[in-house]
Amino acid sequence: MTFRKSLLDFCLFLALAVASILTVGCTGKPEAWSAEDGQAILNQVYDKEKNLVYDMYIPKDLKKDAPVRLMLFIHGGAWKGGSRHDIAYACKYYTKQNCVTATIEYSLLSKQHPEVTIPTMLDEITACIKAIKEKLEAEGYQTSKIALSGVSAGGHLALLYSYSRAEESPIPIAFVFEFVGPTDFCERTLGAKDSAGLLSFIVEKKIKPEYLNKPKVKELAENLSPVSFVTEKSVPTIYAYGGKDWLVRLCHRDALTQALEKNGVPHVCIDFPNSDHGMSKDPDKFEEFRKAVMSYCDKYMP
Repeated sequence: MTFRKSLLDFCLFLALAVASILTVGCTGKPEAWSAEDGQAILNQVYDKEKNLVYDMYIPKDLKKDAPVRLMLFIHGGAWKGGSRHDIAYACKYYTKQNCVTATIEYSLLSKQHPEVTIPTMLDEITACIKAIKEKLEAEGYQTSKIALSGVSAGGHLALLYSYSRAEESPIPIAFVFEFVGPTDFCERTLGAKDSAGLLSFIVEKKIKPEYLNKPKVKELAENLSPVSFVTEKSVPTIYAYGGKDWLVRLCHRDALTQALEKNGVPHVCIDFPNSDHGMSKDPDKFEEFRKAVMSYCDKYMP
């Protein structure tokens, strides 16, 4: 198989994944919501120049005499598609568990906007957290910690931000929890062809496998890889991967597990043995994941 065909196949796979996520939402089922559940504060602008917004959900009768539990959800879509609405189901669910939740709209990779990069998205997460903090404090709520979460590309961003940008977060990060996020873009985990294909997809320039040892390419791969930033000070992590996921394979799970174990970082890994990238074939594991998240809330955001 030629590199060109391999890259085209890889991009096709990602396009199919985007379509799947946009249609049904990864792991997501519609979550009922009414005024009895709380207040939905929608279309809050956090970047006027780019017209970027977030939605926030506040539980009904939430007390203001103690710090709130706060979660920010980051949607998937291969960094090139998707919407904050795709992960609103998670916001609604955890708001019913007495957490304040928000879902972010962020800039996407595209040929029309070559200035947008993964670091751009990380900068926007910082700006969004700052805006959420200011909004909650204006409403009279106290904020002390936040948990980050995401699905697929959003899971990757949640991990990468939590490990590489934690010190700049306007609210300290308590823990991170994610589904099927890529964790390593390097040859050591993906192999040469897939590493080169994934990097090519992100930068929209052909990166041949033989270029992976060049200093700039190696630096790019490392800087995109959450596992590269795991240290003994990294935040506790909950993560889940599908046993039949051909897009984000189990090697990503294994690379993350190895990094967390090596550095003694508390973590919970939940396998979905029957699921593909949509993570929809193991409902019992989905409930196990949610219970693990609430357990981490009790432990790290009491």
